[in-house]
Amino acid sequence: MTGRAALGAGAALAAAALGATAFAPAGAGAAARGAVPAGRPAPLVAFAGGFVRGRTEAQRTASYRRLRAMGVRAIRIDFRWIEVEPVGAPLHDYRWRALDSEVRAIRRADLKVLGILDYGHPDYSRAGGEAYRRGQQGAPPFGVGDPQYFPVDDPRSFARYAAAVARRYRGQVIGWEVWNEENGGWRFWEPKEDPLAYGRLLCATNAALKRVDRNVPVVFGGLFFPPLGGKIGTGGARFLAQTLDRGGRGIGACFDAVAYHPYPYPFTSPEAQAQDRGSVAGAASQLRSVLQRRGLRSKALWNTEVGWPTNPRGNGVTEARQARYAARLQLLSWALRVPVLTWYAWGDYSDPGDQNQEAHFGFFRADASAKPARRALVVLKRELGGRGWRYVANRTRALGMPRGRRGVGEGFALEFLAPRGRRLVALWYANERPPAGSNPFARVEPGTPPRSIAVRMRPDTASGVRVVDVLGRRVPVLRTRGGNLHLRVGQDPLYVTWRAG
Repeated sequence: MTGRAALGAGAALAAAALGATAFAPAGAGAAARGAVPAGRPAPLVAFAGGFVRGRTEAQRTASYRRLRAMGVRAIRIDFRWIEVEPVGAPLHDYRWRALDSEVRAIRRADLKVLGILDYGHPDYSRAGGEAYRRGQQGAPPFGVGDPQYFPVDDPRSFARYAAAVARRYRGQVIGWEVWNEENGGWRFWEPKEDPLAYGRLLCATNAALKRVDRNVPVVFGGLFFPPLGGKIGTGGARFLAQTLDRGGRGIGACFDAVAYHPYPYPFTSPEAQAQDRGSVAGAASQLRSVLQRRGLRSKALWNTEVGWPTNPRGNGVTEARQARYAARLQLLSWALRVPVLTWYAWGDYSDPGDQNQEAHFGFFRADASAKPARRALVVLKRELGGRGWRYVANRTRALGMPRGRRGVGEGFALEFLAPRGRRLVALWYANERPPAGSNPFARVEPGTPPRSIAVRMRPDTASGVRVVDVLGRRVPVLRTRGGNLHLRVGQDPLYVTWRAG
């Protein structure tokens, strides 16, 4: 199911025929009295801790505080086995100093930790140990072939390490991901992904973690969603299905949530469906279908990595497009019942040849100056970050916005409600067209021209209406005597706010 289908976009109408609609949402009376309205609360926004600027603990705390100001509440970091238990050291001789410092830096910024328990260890893996003894090193930029990426021979050895980590950091972690992108065997589960072996590791680790603290969610390791080019690795939905089907009836009890990484290769909009992978927003629906068919519909979906690189010469997007996509996906995630959304990554790093996409995912540039995407999240926090905001309805159909096809030429109107009658409708028009072919590294920019459509709406109040764009700039609107607002809506979201009369 695509993101559009999951949200129930309205019928396709020509822009000239769009009518005005007055809003009278369910629950408005309770909201006006100050009660928390019915609806869906905001997702927890997290950030990947990679490439955070700062050499000292104090400097890194300062960098994390910049994220806190953007509405971020958790940092996703690796608890790499080989960094805690050095290769060749006495078994189970753990060295915690570096991780202790990083966790302190995060906690001093008033943030929580989302922990990744990863990866293998040459001292506990025949294949990994052999690669280590040969002096094999991971090939940049992804580290393919690194000895730590070979799985352990006995899942119980990994589970023992996981339990030691959980005891050390009890009370500071919101969830434990078990491994990372294990469906990409070419990189993180060498030499090839293995759903049965991963399922055994997951169940052994879940049991060990629950003995330490039953209240911390155990999360199925982040699934890299699209197989590159449809061939390299196993797609996220397929790997999840294979793990559940091969692991037996009890495997559903071995995790509380499923993590996924819906990177948009090629780097298209959140809504556009590309060949071989569907859409970024629609990835949640694909995974949810796998769970529902196996009686696991209550399992949550956590997006624990996603982003768009602003690579000027490679296959990235412009900084302006990164900002609008970040805002749109955060809004869509709220509407699509994704309770955790994790952005990748804090900042860029030096890339003299402008060919390494990994160096350009940041919301801050290599000199630590902020990109527009940082401002887009600050504005979202200001507009929808207050206490009690809920997503209540998709108003696309009510406003007669275009339905489009495969996430192109499609309008969106999402309504949010807060106590005491505060209202917000987020509007945008997704018309960015993906490349025709299936090359995952295709260049998308410059893409579809930034068209806009006409939208009319009538808030249920005569005054106090405010409209700002994705970067917080006030937008002048034409209002008729009948109370209709006349808006031009394009790829950048507009936020229309008022207090119900």
